[in-house]
Amino acid sequence: MKVDETIYRPGILERWGKSVLFSISKKRKQNLTQHTGDTFQSLSNGIIFRGTALSFLVGFIPSFLFVWIASISPQISFQFSAESILILSFHLLLIGFFTVIEFYLLFRIGLYETYLMAEYANLELIEEPELITPIPGMLTRIALEIPDPAIRLFGIDPYKTLNKRTVLLKTLLYKIKVMISNIGAKVLLKAILGRTGLRMYIEYISAPITGFWDAYVTYKILLELRKRIISRKIAEKILIHLKENHSQISNFGKQALLRAIANSIVFTKTFHPNFEYLLLKLVKEYSLEFDMDEMDDQQKFEICVSQLPNKEAKLTFQIFLIASCFDGKLTKEELELLPKLVSNFSEIELNLTIQLSRLIQTGNLKESIAVVDKMLT
Repeated sequence: MKVDETIYRPGILERWGKSVLFSISKKRKQNLTQHTGDTFQSLSNGIIFRGTALSFLVGFIPSFLFVWIASISPQISFQFSAESILILSFHLLLIGFFTVIEFYLLFRIGLYETYLMAEYANLELIEEPELITPIPGMLTRIALEIPDPAIRLFGIDPYKTLNKRTVLLKTLLYKIKVMISNIGAKVLLKAILGRTGLRMYIEYISAPITGFWDAYVTYKILLELRKRIISRKIAEKILIHLKENHSQISNFGKQALLRAIANSIVFTKTFHPNFEYLLLKLVKEYSLEFDMDEMDDQQKFEICVSQLPNKEAKLTFQIFLIASCFDGKLTKEELELLPKLVSNFSEIELNLTIQLSRLIQTGNLKESIAVVDKMLT
C-alpha cells in the first residue's frame, strides 16, 4: 500500500531539514551504537539543556550585535532624501541579515539535537512509502517548528471538539510575544533608568529577551520531540504485540481497533505522525479494504466495543488508553471521560494510564514500555 502523494507534499523547508538530517546521519555513521532505554532519559535531558543554552546564545549574540552596529551607524531620518533612504535600506538589510543568521543557526541546532535524541532511542531515518510522515519527516517538522498538516485521513477530524477561535488566539499571541516583551521591557527600563547615565543601554534589552524566547521555544520543541519519540517506540510495541498475540482477531475486532485509535486522536486533539503510523500500519497488516463510516464517532466506538467478545473488547480499550497518552498529558476533562467510555473501567487501569502519561512527559522510555506491557497483558 502506497499513500497518495497528493494528500501531503513536504514544503521546501521540510525537504531542506530532511537533507540536513541525512547529512548528519552520514557523518555520525561510525559512531552508531545500540542504546538502551535505561540511558535515554538522562541523555535526552542533556540534549534539552544544551540545545536550550545554545539557542539563548543564538538569540542573544545577533541581537546584541545588531543594536551595537545600529548605534554606531547613521541614525534613520524621517526626511525624504536619497541619504535617508540609503540609511533606512542599510538598517533593513542589517535586520534581515541578523534574522537569517539567527534562524539558520537555530534550525541547525534544532536538527542536530533532534537527530541525537532519535539516535539515543534507536530510531533510524527510514523513508517508508506507506506512510505520509515517516521518521525523517516527523523529526524535521518538530525541529523546524513546522505545524502538522491538517490531514483528514479516513475522515478523522482531530479538531472536531476543539474551539477553533481559542487556537487562533493562542497562535496570534505566540507570534507577537517577542515584540510585546521588548516593548514592555523598554518602557519599564525607561521608567527606571530614564534619568540616569545607564539610559543609553536600554536598547540592548532586546538581546537577552530574544535569547530567552529562542531558548524557551527550543526547550518546548525538544520536550515535544522526546514525547513523540517515546510514543513512536510505544506504537512499534503495540504493533509487535498485535502481530504476535492477536493475529486471529475478528474483522469486527480489527475495525474496533481502528476506531479506538481514531477516537484517541479526537481525545488528544492532535493527529501527529504516530497516530498516522499506527493507523496505516494496521490497515496494511490486516489488509483492510472497507469504507468505515465516521471512524472517529465516540458513540459508534462505544457500540462497537460493546458488541465484541470480552478479550477483544479489553484489547481495544487498552489500545485506546495507551494511544490517548501519546501527547504525554491527561487533562481533568479527559480523566473524567475515560470511565464513561467503558462501564467496568478499573482504578488499576486509571492509575496505569496516568502513570504512562507522566512517564512519557518526563522522558522515561524504559519505564513507559514496561507500563505498556502491563496494560496489554
